[in-house]
Amino acid sequence: RRRIYDYKPGCARYTFGHYPTRHPYYPTRADWEQLDHFCENGIEMLIVFEEWSDRCGYCGKQPTQPVNEKGFRRFIAECHHRGLKVLPYLSPGYMEVKHPSYRPGWSRGAGHLIEVYHDFDKLCPGSPGHRMQFFCSIDRLMDSYDLDGFYLDGGLGLARPGCSNPAPDHHVHFAELAADEATDVDHLADDVVKGTLNEAFCALWNEFLCEIYVRVKNRDGIVIAHIGSDTPSPFQDKCWDYQLLGEGIGDVLESVEKSKYYDPYVIRIHDWSRLITDWEKGDLTPHLDRVPEVVDLSMTSSVPYLQFPWLQGGSWGEEEDQTSIPGVQWKQERDHWTEWRKALRKAGRPFLTTGIVRDRYFEYLRIYKQMTQPNTIAYLEVKDAPDGRFPLTEGRRRVSVFVNDSLWVAIGHLGAESQKVLVRSLQGDDEGETVMLTPGTLTVLRYHDLTSSPEVVRFS
Repeated sequence: RRRIYDYKPGCARYTFGHYPTRHPYYPTRADWEQLDHFCENGIEMLIVFEEWSDRCGYCGKQPTQPVNEKGFRRFIAECHHRGLKVLPYLSPGYMEVKHPSYRPGWSRGAGHLIEVYHDFDKLCPGSPGHRMQFFCSIDRLMDSYDLDGFYLDGGLGLARPGCSNPAPDHHVHFAELAADEATDVDHLADDVVKGTLNEAFCALWNEFLCEIYVRVKNRDGIVIAHIGSDTPSPFQDKCWDYQLLGEGIGDVLESVEKSKYYDPYVIRIHDWSRLITDWEKGDLTPHLDRVPEVVDLSMTSSVPYLQFPWLQGGSWGEEEDQTSIPGVQWKQERDHWTEWRKALRKAGRPFLTTGIVRDRYFEYLRIYKQMTQPNTIAYLEVKDAPDGRFPLTEGRRRVSVFVNDSLWVAIGHLGAESQKVLVRSLQGDDEGETVMLTPGTLTVLRYHDLTSSPEVVRFS
């Protein structure tokens, strides 16, 4: 049972130009038209993705400064004029080593993430220098740009806990490694050491993230957090409003089943690089004909569990050869995300330039927002109800009930065969009607009162 107070399911991931670039992006009429379209169809929050800031320092700015100051401020103002909240991308755990402001003393000595054009070091949450620069960035961005919060993209490195920096800037840790362990990453093979270290490491990150959360909430902001794929939270405190799940996931059904009882609210990513490609064979060509089926299956499985996906949008800006920009070093080995960028460019960047997902997405969002309006009570995975007025959770059928000024029954049919189910009024003496449930689809029953048959909502 969940009571819904302040839930904003309409969320879009917005591409604000591209990076690295010779031409810092300034928004155009195409952006304003896109924002209008979002508003008209129920989008309330925009995650402005990483291209907005000078993460690598190629433009002479700080990692949390806009590549185009005037353009970014204009975009925020236009969003606010339309009632849209703006949450830019930040990473509390990663920092580009090529950026002039990077300091080795902030590192936790746990290796780098090298992908696309990045060489990210993993920073220690116990580093005074890192803490000061990151928390000050939170305050400055919220106060100077009138932002509505942040999307925090992990970099926490939970699979390899602890700090092994041989020259830290007076780090404070909740558990210390012995001198011999600090230089030997194989110490994690010892389950006892790993368990103790992991608990203390998560507690340290918990404290770091809570500090961010307090600073954002003091300014009435929102935090969307991404820990990684569909990883459950290892933290003692829930220091975010929304958790983002789905990166690197090629099986939506399995992921929803794993995460169906996570604390609300969950925003689900459609990782198209794995959902509509043959990536396991090394082929990242997007098969766009698969998109509608994936969207339907995703909605069918996730809506009954208060999970709703984001939508992709934005503008790429002026085309250019990014590989020839002076000073930019691209990963030499084959890289999944580099290949995906190439494949999307070849396909015309369909998730930015067409309505291939949007029309279908908005159709679901229109109903879902009515189901989850403020002060709704949601009963997830209902398996028992009197009198058999509507179908219940059974086998591969998932049923949840949402109660507000109407009673909504969300039926996700994940089975392989069609099902006939009997639907009756909630308290009337009618014989009911038969409703056909098609495999891989969501059906919603809306009861307007106690004695009438429900309205049956299907998604074309």
